[in-house]
This record gives sequence, C-alpha cells and structure tokens, in this order.
Amino acid sequence: MLATGARIGEILALRWEDLNLAAERPTLTICGTLVFVKGQGFFRQPWTKSDAGWRMVVLPRFAVGMIMTRKLVAADNPHDAIFASRRGTWLSPNNVRRQWREARADTDLAWVTPHTFRKTVATLIKEETNTKSAAAQLGHSSEEVTATYYIAKPAQAPDVSDILERLRTDHGSRQHPAPALPNDAQG
Repeated sequence: MLATGARIGEILALRWEDLNLAAERPTLTICGTLVFVKGQGFFRQPWTKSDAGWRMVVLPRFAVGMIMTRKLVAADNPHDAIFASRRGTWLSPNNVRRQWREARADTDLAWVTPHTFRKTVATLIKEETNTKSAAAQLGHSSEEVTATYYIAKPAQAPDVSDILERLRTDHGSRQHPAPALPNDAQG
C-alpha cells in the first residue's frame, strides 16, 4: 500500500499477472478490487471503484524487491493472488485491518491505518510534484478529492513575519502605515 497508494481492496485483489517485473521500470496494473457477497464471501471484482481507479503504476525499487521475495515463497492458489490466505482464498480486508491493529498494539502507532498509507503517498507525491500526479497515482478522477481528503495540510504556516511586521504600532521606522490597534491587540 505504501508503494502504490492503492486502496486495501485493490491491493488484496492483485494477481501475479497484474505485474510486469521484467519491464525496465517494473509496473503494476490496478484493475480490480475485492468485494464481499453475503453467503459467498470475498471475490475479485474485475474493475475498480471508479473508471479512474484502473491504472498502471511504476513500482519503487523497494516494492519490486519485496514482491520478488514474496514470489519465491508464495504458494500457488487458484486465484493467482499475490496476497492469498493460507487456504489459497482472497484475504479479507477486515482481517488484514485486524491483524494490522494487533501488530501495532502496545506501540504509539495506533493512528497508522491502511488508509494512512494512502494519504502519505498522496502527500509525498504532491510535495515532490503536484496534486494532479497524486490524484492519478491514487486513482482519482479529480484533483479536488485528492487535495481535500488525502493531502496533509502543513502544520506550520509559511514565514510571513516580515509582512506582519508592517502592523507594529511602535514609532520605529516602517515602510507602510499600519492601522491603529488597541494595545491589547498587539500580540
């Protein structure tokens, strides 16, 4: 999830055939998601949440290494799933979330959820490139959704102290006249 920004259901629906590790820049095609049907369990839906969700992403090197290692030890399964259960079935997103909660128990990482990875990917891509690239990586049709819900807002405002210095009311030199403020408002 951290290597792609994909939704948990998209990651768990990945098949070995969705990978192209032989390419100069290895890719992963996100082209399905897991859905639950009452009485039948989980199955792979051969489309994503939206049309924009179908996408091919270039994998970072650390993901390629992890996937190649996984391929060496992965048991065959009837779904060709990269992330299959011990019985060869699709993994339940709810079970993966539960296992993730258990893995981070007794740590200060309770805030880290599968969705946190998605937001982290969006924020990093936006900081290094732009919101359009982040939206494309996440499979959003609009930059607005990505910007509103996925990209972290800076915790520190930009340094505009030189601009605000113009508002001081003492008799020091200033370039622009400042509005008169009551003394208790100067903090």
